[in-house]
Amino acid sequence: MPGFEIFGEEERKEVQDVLDTGVLFRYGFEGVRNPESLESVITPRTKAVLPVHMCGAMAHIEEIENFCTRKGLVLIEDACQSVGGTFKGKSLGTFGQMGCFSFDPVKTITCGEGGAVVTDNQKLYTLAEAYADHGHDHMGNDRGLEGHPILGTNYRISELNAAVGLAQLKKLDFILEKQRAHKKAVKDALAQFPAISFREIPDPEGDSATFLSFFLPNEALARAASTSLSDAGVDACFYWYDNNWHYIRQWDHFKSLKSPARLPISLIKDHPDYEKIQLPRSDGIMARSISMLIKLSWTADELSRRIEKITEVFGKIVNSR
Repeated sequence: MPGFEIFGEEERKEVQDVLDTGVLFRYGFEGVRNPESLESVITPRTKAVLPVHMCGAMAHIEEIENFCTRKGLVLIEDACQSVGGTFKGKSLGTFGQMGCFSFDPVKTITCGEGGAVVTDNQKLYTLAEAYADHGHDHMGNDRGLEGHPILGTNYRISELNAAVGLAQLKKLDFILEKQRAHKKAVKDALAQFPAISFREIPDPEGDSATFLSFFLPNEALARAASTSLSDAGVDACFYWYDNNWHYIRQWDHFKSLKSPARLPISLIKDHPDYEKIQLPRSDGIMARSISMLIKLSWTADELSRRIEKITEVFGKIVNSR
């Protein structure tokens, strides 16, 4: 995603503003998807639902929100890949009690590292603020005398990182406009091939357009397409089914719960055996799927050449069937 492609004077200014204050610490110094399946997977121990808005577009968030309301469950949105995305005009990350965003180097906007949590609930905000900073309650103006109502972590974003994010946030409308135009051009080219179908997006108008995800009729054709696109020089077309990053098939560290120290989940007597987990429906979808990165920085010529190569690749694949 395009965050790293659009650094400019705005980011330099925001970082310089922080340096000019002489303060690089956030606190103190004040002077300066899958919804229909939810019913079958919740248990009496279920406390929350955490949908992930993947690849720039939204989960079926309205249905998930209604389900959580009926069941009295907390809804926390992972909108890390979908900043700027909306559903029926409402920003992703604002449907649940809390929403989470990531600003690492390859998100839609970036701080270099770090993220954000949003909520309209003051109690939850205070709790999250304390949890992210060693449990500090941030009361008063002497950090050494602050209370610690809970145990916390050290997940504070630095002021320098946040400064870059502020500049990037001001560019978000431009980013979305450009990404959506590029995605439409590529999608229109692929739409001429009946063998290709596209990811369902509950509200296409709210897509942040960072990825174009599409499907081939079967795994063999998807693998062939992935290889052919790469051979043709069409970069950033991800076959997540074999990827060791964004799909569970290769997550051996997760399945075996490998950790330097014993994990809290190991104390639960009947915790799931993730090494035996089977996800046939997900496998059936992912095995046919390719996700194509949509870049902000493509020139008109680069976009045109990319479309020509894509059209040539799928023309050959269709004719060889």
